[in-house]
Amino acid sequence: MRTSPDEKRPERCHAAGLSNQVCTAENSNHGLTSQAKWAARNPKATWAHACLRSALKRGLLQRAPCEVCGSPDVDGHHDNYDRPMDVRWLCRRHHKAHHAGTLVCEAIE
Repeated sequence: MRTSPDEKRPERCHAAGLSNQVCTAENSNHGLTSQAKWAARNPKATWAHACLRSALKRGLLQRAPCEVCGSPDVDGHHDNYDRPMDVRWLCRRHHKAHHAGTLVCEAIE
């Protein structure tokens, strides 16, 4: 409720089914995709990914084969988002295994 005539009215939500509700911190992301919600929660990671994409596009960095199995189809994995160009090149299988905590280095065995 406004306490003075000069005070702004709260923003109304225009998403489907919510036109009479006021947007709050709890429901302000309701119209976003899961990827957009993740990006909003992880700004440093989003920045590092954008830096890496830009460097690859500009030719400043080249993809290397998977450091575990040698596959040429790789993702860049950041161990530290403060260093966006410092990536480990892992194929999708080994990248998922790394995040699951089950990565076993087959190259050493």
